[in-house]
Amino acid sequence: MSTGDIIPEERSIPICRVDSFYNKDGLSIKNYSWTVKKAIGLIILIHGLTTHMRLAFLKHNVNIVNNNHAELIDADNYYLYEGSWIEEFNKNGYSVYGIDLQGHGESDGYDNLRLHVNNFDDYAGDVIEYIRRVNSLITSEENVLDENTSDYDKKEKNRKKLPIYILGSSMGGNVVLRALEILGESNEDISNLNIKGCISLSGMVSITKVGSIKSLKYRLYYLPGINFLSSICSTCRTSKGKVSFEKYPYIEDILSYDKYRYKGHITNKLAYGIVKCIDTLDKNIRSYPSNIPVLFIHSKNDTICDYQDVESFFKGLHNVNKELYALEDMDHDLIAEPGNESVLKKIIQWMDNINQK
Repeated sequence: MSTGDIIPEERSIPICRVDSFYNKDGLSIKNYSWTVKKAIGLIILIHGLTTHMRLAFLKHNVNIVNNNHAELIDADNYYLYEGSWIEEFNKNGYSVYGIDLQGHGESDGYDNLRLHVNNFDDYAGDVIEYIRRVNSLITSEENVLDENTSDYDKKEKNRKKLPIYILGSSMGGNVVLRALEILGESNEDISNLNIKGCISLSGMVSITKVGSIKSLKYRLYYLPGINFLSSICSTCRTSKGKVSFEKYPYIEDILSYDKYRYKGHITNKLAYGIVKCIDTLDKNIRSYPSNIPVLFIHSKNDTICDYQDVESFFKGLHNVNKELYALEDMDHDLIAEPGNESVLKKIIQWMDNINQK
């Protein structure tokens, strides 16, 4: 990871560092970090479909009039650190890192297209690469610091490597779980990455519209149908990936005001990747590393990713350190909806508990 631009955000400490790296296909992947001194851990955030890092995890410069509408205040200063999840993670001692997935936000897209991907697992590949780069960056920064610290400080600093947690929201939930499956399938000693926990937030373990992976609707209609469309025109766009926020329509206003969010539809290739990825995740469930704790946070009233299928996936995980935290009064966007503060508090408590073990 090269030294990136440093952009001071208004009234915010710490500053937001903006950087990029090139993935295996030569695509520039934009990444961001908000680091704190004397951190007790690191958390890597992965956003969902059609959003991006800052849109998903920072506050928005809008006035929420009611559940149906949000008014824009300032489009040029749209992302606010103050009052955001990122600020709260920082306040609790966690340095925050994250990327714009390829084809989203300010990252390049495959074939120079937005909301398009060559292979859905490429998202997980980029996340794995970023985790490695964050590890490398932290190690190099520690070495620089060690040159100027006393022997006592060195011992204190090197006593324990900082734990890394990865959190994915919606499609990002699928991506982080799949990334850990891929690492579990590899011959790599993943203990070197020091991943101590994974959080799936409204994770795309299922898609309500296409049905359970065991249903006839999924097996005989959606999976072969979208595969056929992808095979005859992979870059044509489809509205099948469009979602609506029924309980809190103001979220659609928040998304529409963002200037880095692509307003068009996803490609057929990405649509097939999305439909196929839930089956891929389930088929490889035994590859998830049994020693990495996992927390699922999901609403029983989620209208986009069905709760019952998440519960089924959770039960199938061979992991003694797993938890399913069910919500009753929220929908899908647990970061932006009313009640998100309690969700954030749960995540921080969960990480703190792991740190103390």
